[in-house]
Amino acid sequence: MKQLLAFVSATLMTCAVWAQCAPGIPGAGNPGCVPPTQQGSPYYQGSDQLPAQPAPTARWEDRWGAVSVDPRGHVGIVTGAVSKSSAEHDALQKCSSSGGTSCDIAVSYYNQCAAIAQKPSGGIMGTSTAPTVSMAKSNALTECGDSSCRVVYSDCSMPERVN
Repeated sequence: MKQLLAFVSATLMTCAVWAQCAPGIPGAGNPGCVPPTQQGSPYYQGSDQLPAQPAPTARWEDRWGAVSVDPRGHVGIVTGAVSKSSAEHDALQKCSSSGGTSCDIAVSYYNQCAAIAQKPSGGIMGTSTAPTVSMAKSNALTECGDSSCRVVYSDCSMPERVN
């Protein structure tokens, strides 16, 4: 009986040991069978939440402005138009509606600011477009070329986000 017990003990000691990770836990490259949701696991992603979706790219559309004047002082002003032709058409129409008979476009612009400077007595005029109102005003005064010139119009027609 002692021999049988010794034989069985020796046989059991020489058998290879097989082990596997529990179901749902990857074993390849994971010698400790650490669950993938635990820090220290080679499969750990940082959280169980899905990554946030990137924000959609902004889409912008140009916006136009135009100023129409006639020699007798009638004015037509448009900002925020979707095209140059519609801005100029509407400005000419507004100038005519206010009594102007010889209306011409003084300035048209898009995605920026515009300014018009004029002498108090009329006549000499300076126009300018620029990224900011203050720059447009300064440039219009310089273009007017007389120390008595004053800014008579300034506004911006900036692009609009459409999504």
